[in-house]
Amino acid sequence: MNAYVNGSSEGFSQSEFEDVKLCLETLLSIRAGSQPLDRNIGINYDGIVGYPAEVAKNKLSLEIYEKVGIYEPRVEVEKIEFEETANGLVPHIYFVKA
Repeated sequence: MNAYVNGSSEGFSQSEFEDVKLCLETLLSIRAGSQPLDRNIGINYDGIVGYPAEVAKNKLSLEIYEKVGIYEPRVEVEKIEFEETANGLVPHIYFVKA
């Protein structure tokens, strides 16, 4: 799944900001259950497929907030916006320094 990650670089050094952004992009690109050493890392996209758009947005938002809180404590999710495309929902995640 594609996800767009953007945030405020305020409070970060340039290299730390780039590292955080890369870590978030990686976290959001992993399907939950696919990593042998940590089956919880990633997003459970399969558990969201098939729901009406508004329900899927809520479930996906909750999943993103929870996983970012666990796996990337350097940031907080400020907001999530969704783009509806022919391929499904594309989340746009905005973060700030925790």
